[in-house]
Amino acid sequence: MKELFFYNGNVYLVLRKLNLSYIIDRHNNINEELLKIWKEYMGADHVLKTTTHFLLCETVTEPEWSEIEEV
Repeated sequence: MKELFFYNGNVYLVLRKLNLSYIIDRHNNINEELLKIWKEYMGADHVLKTTTHFLLCETVTEPEWSEIEEV
């Protein structure tokens, strides 16, 4: 089952969680190139950071409802 993450009024589908220690070096620098590669590989359109992980996410858009015409 996929995990949903709610942030700032938006809903995100979590495609992959990456431990911070995998992306951040011992000098607290983010390896942005590695994060970009993961983002592209997973097809994510958004990256969120929690206290323990980077979340590679896909934004869940609100459905557009159209009126159905009766025949």
